[in-house]
Amino acid sequence: MSSRTSKKGNKIILFVILVVIILLGLFFFKKAKTEAEQDSMFSMSSNSQRVKFLNEQGWIVKPDPVKKEEIIIPSEVNETYAEYLKLLNEQGFNIKEHMGKDAMMITYEILNYPDFPENVVANMIILDDKLIGGDVSLNEEGGFVVPLISDKTKNELMEQNTATETVSITDVMETTIKIKEENTETMTETTVETLTDTVLETSDVITTAE
Repeated sequence: MSSRTSKKGNKIILFVILVVIILLGLFFFKKAKTEAEQDSMFSMSSNSQRVKFLNEQGWIVKPDPVKKEEIIIPSEVNETYAEYLKLLNEQGFNIKEHMGKDAMMITYEILNYPDFPENVVANMIILDDKLIGGDVSLNEEGGFVVPLISDKTKNELMEQNTATETVSITDVMETTIKIKEENTETMTETTVETLTDTVLETSDVITTAE
């Protein structure tokens, strides 16, 4: 009897481990898919892609850039650059991982900025044909620097990231640890049913997030 119960306990542990492996696989698949979609969104290998992206952010620009220049992303952060990094972070850019690298700054003239019909430009920082940062600036005395990315795009990116972060794999991991700590002989069919419900609920969260 004890041997049969022990075998049942071992099967439940194996079941839980299998569940964790499957859920982790689904989670990382979703995460990789989200990152691929974001890479595609920020792919800027041609002028037409850059202009299209700016249009999608609500900016009407002249079709050709007014300036292209090679830049080196600073490897050290001073007070001024810290403010710019904050602006980039608010848009979802993590330029810190590119510090010290060569990049291209491509600038377009914006034609529809409210109350400023001229001297407003969109600056796009491009590295390996990918947008890694940017801003909208007023190039005159008392000018300003504001985000390049629209609120709509920021919300879309936030929703994509949230969808991968809200998957409750931690609960399953905690359940696995709890089972290992318990006496396997006390496990019942109810335990299996509870775990199955958890699996189905978590799997639904992952799949519906796509």
